[in-house]
Amino acid sequence: MRSRIWLTLLAAGPATAFAWGDGCEFRADRAGGVDAAGIDKVVIRAGAGDMKVVGRSNAVRVEARGTACASTQERLDSTNISVRREGNVVYVETDLPQNDGSWKIGINQSAYIDVGIALPSNVPVEAVDSSGDTAIEDLSALTIQDSSGDLEITRVAGLVDVGDSSGDISIERAGSVRLRDSSGDIEVTDTQGDVEVSIDSSGDMRIARVGGNVRIEQDSSGSMRIEDVKGGVKVESDSSGDIYAGRVGGDFTVSSDSSGSIEHEEIGGSVSIPSDKIDD
Repeated sequence: MRSRIWLTLLAAGPATAFAWGDGCEFRADRAGGVDAAGIDKVVIRAGAGDMKVVGRSNAVRVEARGTACASTQERLDSTNISVRREGNVVYVETDLPQNDGSWKIGINQSAYIDVGIALPSNVPVEAVDSSGDTAIEDLSALTIQDSSGDLEITRVAGLVDVGDSSGDISIERAGSVRLRDSSGDIEVTDTQGDVEVSIDSSGDMRIARVGGNVRIEQDSSGSMRIEDVKGGVKVESDSSGDIYAGRVGGDFTVSSDSSGSIEHEEIGGSVSIPSDKIDD
């Protein structure tokens, strides 16, 4: 994340606050909120900037607060936070001017909002984030599509469904996990149910302390370490990188592996790996 202390949750309410020191030329506070009674879902659409989303058991509103930063006053005036309710769905959006990174009279034409969002912890969240680091905690369920930046998810009671283009991913204490990742390291720990990775193009992967099964459909490159799994572990296709599986309650299966070693220990069920890897 950018070099600043960028989010502190206020002790007295569901809003958020920011404090930092950077080279932002023009800045202004932005905020919005709506009543959360009877809502079924919160949809977040965030552009450039860091984001933190926090669920609270005592929250009665959905609140978003942050600071807009821009290279010109004109771009700052077009940089806002919108919070609105349509029926039983709340939409939180950051509105930004077109950010092409061009230069005009020696000034970088840029704008972003670092935003903090607080909401009731029992409401599912769907999020789309284009760029910047993201931290999310204490939700009932989460679906997120993230284009770039690191992603940190903690304490989600139900399903965490992640599609990520680039940046590292950390998921801790989720109900279950479904993941698609193009690049960056992955760490998933302390999951009650299953962990499924449909595709991982590059980066190392660590999965530990899983209450269900682990299934990796396709991994292109990077090492893989899977341990302390109550169910079984299945790797359908791995192109390159070493694989380790340890302390697995069920079966351990690697259907296809092009390069790299395969190591395993303390497997409760059967072991099935390619024949040319048996002596690795």
